[in-house]
Amino acid sequence: MIIGIGADLCYIERIRRSLRRLGDAYLDELFTKDERQARGSVTDPAAFYTRAFCGKEACAKALGTGFTNGVGWRDIEILQTQSGTTLRLSDGALERLRQLTPIGCRSSLHITCASNPMIAQVSVIISAF
Repeated sequence: MIIGIGADLCYIERIRRSLRRLGDAYLDELFTKDERQARGSVTDPAAFYTRAFCGKEACAKALGTGFTNGVGWRDIEILQTQSGTTLRLSDGALERLRQLTPIGCRSSLHITCASNPMIAQVSVIISAF
């Protein structure tokens, strides 16, 4: 059964401007060490971080909280690799997932990311079985 759905899209230029203006302070506020290390040698860091930003927004929507009620930006990790993208939750986001998951069921997180040179889009579905 589906217990949450979220989607988000964002112009890459918006994140590019934030990266130029705020630099590491911006990255430190929003992204975990593991997310930042996964960037590796991507050709467009702004596109990489825009997909991650959208993934966090989409997951927060699927959790039904946004970034309130104890769910923070670094509680949702978007781990992008060449083999695919995965979600990892911790702290407030993980607690919210536990609250959403029916007793006796297990939850599963599904993420789909896409981008072109201008925009990124991410969808997140949380299911229970």
